[in-house]
Amino acid sequence: MSIPGATYLITRTTVMSLFLLTPSKIVNQIMEYCLAHALRGRGVIVHAVSVESNHFHMVVTDTQGCLSEFMQELNRSAARCLIQHYRERFPNRRLDAVWSHSQSFSATLLVTPNAVLDKLVYTLTNPVKDGLVRDYRKWPGFNTRPSDWRRGQRTVQRPNVYFKNTPHELSYEICPPSQLGASVEHAIAAVEQRIRDVQEQVATDLGAERRSVSGIKGILRTDPLDAPRTARPVSNLNPVVAAGGDRKALSVAKAAVKTFRLAYREAWREFQARASAVFPGGTLLMRTRFGQACAPLDACWCLLAS
Repeated sequence: MSIPGATYLITRTTVMSLFLLTPSKIVNQIMEYCLAHALRGRGVIVHAVSVESNHFHMVVTDTQGCLSEFMQELNRSAARCLIQHYRERFPNRRLDAVWSHSQSFSATLLVTPNAVLDKLVYTLTNPVKDGLVRDYRKWPGFNTRPSDWRRGQRTVQRPNVYFKNTPHELSYEICPPSQLGASVEHAIAAVEQRIRDVQEQVATDLGAERRSVSGIKGILRTDPLDAPRTARPVSNLNPVVAAGGDRKALSVAKAAVKTFRLAYREAWREFQARASAVFPGGTLLMRTRFGQACAPLDACWCLLAS
């Protein structure tokens, strides 16, 4: 379901949870350059990024309904860069894929300002909550900070793998989400306060459980072709929408998604029978690849959609 103007939490996991995104100068450069490359001309605004060793999170706004195209290019170019890099680094070890095959990526639609705030904090504090560092600013991987919202243009140089005919240097911006208000300084202060609260709670929990953090030296020594020793938790939860604790907004959003899916299935059955159908507003693949008509998009239930 594609909604121009909506804001999302994006998550992508490596194949078999391998540590293929373990921080290093070249891996950080690859992920940042591929992000800047994928952003070009697609109307996606990035608010926050955190790349951990076997997955990444982002909070973005999709102004033109091109989120799938953006993620396809980011995943494709990053995979090709990383595969070439690791094949050169480990010529006697095999690597055929980078990203998990279970799904292309997870996109949770954020339908209230508080949901946006929650997921910004969730994204940036992920290395802390995973017991890797005590302060998210110490994480050595590619990540952003709320203070980047006042920084303006960032530049990143092209890595020496895969890319040949793209610009030697790309520029992009990390922007504050409009849902946090017009004042950038107030938005920065609000997010940083929530981050401090989360980090203090994690530190308290670690102390109570007598656990320590992994530490930067241990992280940097990680074998990128290794994987966690413990099995990944199995869950059927893959939330399509989040409302930041607003039960009414969440209920309305879930109902709208259900209505969309029912209308889509009906249109699909008609398409199979007649090779033509009118799909519900928000349909992407059947509209862009197969030229099928779509009803007007009614996204009033999505409080953040334009």
